[in-house]
This record gives sequence, structure tokens and C-alpha cells, in this order.
Amino acid sequence: MAGYDGFYFLRKAWALYPGVARPHSAPFLGDHYRRRRAERSALRAAADLVTGLAFHLWIPWRARRVQRRFALDAAWRRNAVAIGRARFADPNDIALFRITEAGAFDDYIRRFEDAGLNKRINPRGWGRDCALADKARFAERCRVAGLPHPEAVALFARGRTEILADPAGRALIAKPTDGEGGDGLRLLGSFVDAAALAAKLPVLLGGARGTILVQPRVVSHRGLAGVAMNALPTVRIVTILDEAGRPEVVSATFRCPSHGRARVDNMKAGGLIAPVDLGRGTLGAACFGYGGGDHAVHPATGAAIAGRKLPDWAAATALVVRAHAAAFTDYALIGWDVALTDDGPVLIEGNAKPGVLMPQRAARRGLGGGRYGALVAHHLAINP
Repeated sequence: MAGYDGFYFLRKAWALYPGVARPHSAPFLGDHYRRRRAERSALRAAADLVTGLAFHLWIPWRARRVQRRFALDAAWRRNAVAIGRARFADPNDIALFRITEAGAFDDYIRRFEDAGLNKRINPRGWGRDCALADKARFAERCRVAGLPHPEAVALFARGRTEILADPAGRALIAKPTDGEGGDGLRLLGSFVDAAALAAKLPVLLGGARGTILVQPRVVSHRGLAGVAMNALPTVRIVTILDEAGRPEVVSATFRCPSHGRARVDNMKAGGLIAPVDLGRGTLGAACFGYGGGDHAVHPATGAAIAGRKLPDWAAATALVVRAHAAAFTDYALIGWDVALTDDGPVLIEGNAKPGVLMPQRAARRGLGGGRYGALVAHHLAINP
């Protein structure tokens, strides 16, 4: 989606100051931006001034592009320009978060803010040795801590295969260790033993770049069959270390494919997202990640989404809290991708930069109004 959103890489490289003379932000971020403003050098203040003025000039052009992309009317565009200028907001965020009045931004983290905030509270997530950015390292930490996760069966890189476990006739998948959004996922089939796997991998993965991790294919809980189809639906559960350093669940979003051809649940691949009630594990209505309305039932199967209770929800939230506390306390914030299976919840991946689009769009409300915002503000205060 980098071509879809021209600011994708800029948001990660440059912590945009949200304003021209004074910052415009959600109240829970007010102290953070006041500190940033006071600490700026004269050169950075000048750069922020130029960038802020350019941002204001860019808003109408951006609003027209977004209007065409999502087939919105002229009234939406005029309102988006007004909100964008009043709150220093990207019209694309206004559309995706379905903002209709400027005051709604009081609880939202804008997407261009997210990288700058994350770099301060989760610096380990931006290093080359980040265990959450490497699927093989993540699997190894889970193994050592005794956490349920897909076993690492083999690694393949530069034409060479390293067998780590007996494939034992299990259906296997392969994915890049540094991949995002389900990119590069391949279904490999099953192999009777390690020798058969070692012989076949160079043929199956010969054109692959980087390091490829081979794991057993995880099968979804039978109760999710109507929304799983041929992919593995997952729940993105976010934990943040609280004021006492204990992991706390602060957000959860369910993801599933929207059609039977999909092999991954990611919204960049056209998947659906739905908010999860943290206490009960029930789903709200689903939507697509990048436009469209809400779906109380699955558009392809008719299976219920809104009101559906996820299986083993208490066990899933307990698992991510245990995983954060036992093996990943060097990260303040983690987005866990959890598969719900007949054998209980399984950790698929961890993300140091889980993003704010998905949970805020799915829930139709900002993250700043609850514990997510309170704990982000807490970590920004102790990591200024």
C-alpha cells in the first residue's frame, strides 16, 4: 500500500510537528507536544514552520484525491478541508476514521504521529536486532519461554536449508522472516521427513529473497469456519506495560479474509476488520480497512460477525499478557497476532509497530480515550 499512501515512508522517517505555530493534538498528547516545542532547536522550529505551511496548502489537493478514491461527494471534501486545517489532519485519515467533526480528533492518534510516538516509547522496535521484526527470533523467544507458537521447522536462505525440526508429515507454510502483511506467504504441503523437506525446499523456494522461515500451517478454530474460509483469521491484541511495568491489554481487533481466494487475513490483502470487546470477546460490525461500509455478516458466506463471541477469549488475553511479561519486557508496546485454534490460542507474530489505523477504523473511535492513550502518555512522560 506504499503507493496508495504517499506519506507511508515519510511518516516513519520524520516525526511531523502537528501544527504551524502551536501544536494541534489530542489532549492526552498535549504535554508531549509542549515538551517537543520547548526542546526544538531554531533550525528545527524553522523546518517545522515550513512543513506546517506546506501541509496546510496540501490539504485541499489531498482532499480531492481522497474524494475521488472513495467516491465521496463535494460536501465531504469541503468538510474535510475545514477539519484538516482546524486540526492539522490528513484528509485520508478523516475519511478512513470516518471523522465528521473536528472535535472527534480529541481521542484519535493521527497516522503521521504514530511513528514518532512509537520511536520514543518503543526504541528497541526500531533497531536491527528487534526480535519482533524477525519471525525466526520471535519463534525462538517463544520456544525458550514455553509459549504456544508455530514451531520453526526450517530456515532457507541463499539456496541453503537448515532443518530445525522434524516436519513429521505436517502441512507446512513458508514466509519471509522480515515480511509484513502476509507478503510472501507460501503453502508448501507436507513432507514425510527432514530429508524430503531438505531436498524439496531449494526447488520450491529457489527464487525467494532473504531468509525464509518454514512452520506448520495453523488451522483455525472450527467455530470460526464461516469467517475463516481458506485463510487463518487472527486477532491483533495490543498490550502496553502499565505504570507498574505489568502488561495490560488495551486494544483488540479481529481480522478475517473477505473472499475464499485469500490466503491471508491482512486488510492490505482485502481482509475485513472488526472491533473486539475486551471484556467479553464479542465482535462489532466488520469493515474493510480502506473504504466501504460496515458488515454485520460476512459478505461472502453470510456468517454472523457482529455479536459473535470469539472462542477461548480469556485464554487469548491471558496468553499475550504472559508472553509480554515472560519474554518481551524489553518492549513497552506490542501488537500480538493471535490465532484461535481447537487446541487453544497460538502466538503467530508480535509487532513493535502495530499501527493505529486498524484499531481506530474498526472501532470507529480513537485509541486516546481509554487506557491505550493513558499508557502512551505515561511512557512519553518517562521517555521524553
